[in-house]
Amino acid sequence: MRSLPTALPRPVLAILALSLLLSLWTALRYPLVDPDEGRNAEVAREMSVDGDVVIPHLAGLPYLDKPPLLFAAGAACIRVLGPTPLAARLPAMLASLATLALLARAARRRVSDAHALRVVLLTAAAPLFAVLSAYVIFDMPLALAVTAVWTGLAAEVDEGVSASRRAAMFLAVALGVLAKGPVMLAWALGGSLGAALLSRSRRPLAWLAWAPGWAIVLAIAGGWFALALKRHPEYARYAFLEESLERMTTKSFHRSQGWWFVPAVLAGGALPWSLATPWRAPRANATRVAAGFVLFAALFFTVSRSQLVTYLLPAIPALAWWAAECWGERAERLPKPLVAGLLFAPLVLVAGSPWLAAYAGRSSGAPLVGAITRRGGGTVLYEDCYSPGSDFLVGRLSDVVSPSGSVLTSNYVLRYRDTLRARGLWRLLDSTAAAPRAGVLVVPASRADAARAAHGAPFFTDSRFAAFDMRR
Repeated sequence: MRSLPTALPRPVLAILALSLLLSLWTALRYPLVDPDEGRNAEVAREMSVDGDVVIPHLAGLPYLDKPPLLFAAGAACIRVLGPTPLAARLPAMLASLATLALLARAARRRVSDAHALRVVLLTAAAPLFAVLSAYVIFDMPLALAVTAVWTGLAAEVDEGVSASRRAAMFLAVALGVLAKGPVMLAWALGGSLGAALLSRSRRPLAWLAWAPGWAIVLAIAGGWFALALKRHPEYARYAFLEESLERMTTKSFHRSQGWWFVPAVLAGGALPWSLATPWRAPRANATRVAAGFVLFAALFFTVSRSQLVTYLLPAIPALAWWAAECWGERAERLPKPLVAGLLFAPLVLVAGSPWLAAYAGRSSGAPLVGAITRRGGGTVLYEDCYSPGSDFLVGRLSDVVSPSGSVLTSNYVLRYRDTLRARGLWRLLDSTAAAPRAGVLVVPASRADAARAAHGAPFFTDSRFAAFDMRR
């Protein structure tokens, strides 16, 4: 351990500032994308209105597909900035910045200022990290929690046990559970096991036997879980058996990929340095810990039957730490061609923004909201379709006709709709005839011709929706 000034070196601070600026530019330039960003943003907006930080809601229905931390953070931002893409994306932006700062601090303490500069630069420039630093999704807060765990574990392996450090690590576990659920426990346990295997030592496992730490997790994450169970007793089955175990062991969520998926995502998500790095076995204790978490991610998400690109994001900072050690063996500074190549992700996001923004717009609720606003606004009725991003941007709930609830893309709502109906919590409508009079009717684009006969020509159409003025 080295004695260091508290301030980070200026080159590292410059990278942090540039990363934040890129995230800010991305957040302001691109529309929210349905279903993921629009849905998560709308859940946060509804939380900002109803103040219910225990049970998130979507379209007025309980939304227990994910825990509430991201939604609560988004709700706080929305209360200050209003329902804007920037407000919804701000929690991910801050989590990405905190991840980089945490890496820099750990790298300076464990290795050197030069290592800190390398690892922060490599992480910030990784396309997967750069894109998700301004995306309304749970994986960036999860990446921060996972990074806090393995950097703390690296410090323990090098310096010995510290009660305050262990408390911080378990706090990170608790917050990771509140961000994305039980998968945070898998990261903590599996990553530590991977570190132990690569270190050929039991030391990376010792922190898991610290009872006060699990008391922290139980008090924070378990406390929220108990409150959620009190209102929705079925949530235990859904969270552990259906959302976690079933997702991992079956193809019922339709997200299974081949053996190539994990290496392809790690390589593509960290271009160009993933291919340019002179990889070798990790040597330092801290790098073995980082590599152990990468090893866990590679094995776990290869075996899992539910695989998405974003699931691998928490592995990127650990992979960058490993790569930084490999480059450090050659020289203090990264080669100039590689540094130039690290501009790949920023250049794509900035120079390619006209095409990328147009592509994102086709999956966004913004064009529909713009057309409704130009038409004079009014209440909206969705018939067998739904754009959560549109409700977010207009700042109010719409009526939705969907007897099954499938248009919400919520597995919890779809599986427990009968339970919600029995409790009187079902807000969706079974038919258009039961709906209150609305100013705008939105139907799936595939049904535009059928609706035209009853309502005239639509004033808006795209690949997803057709909108009709019902005030004529």
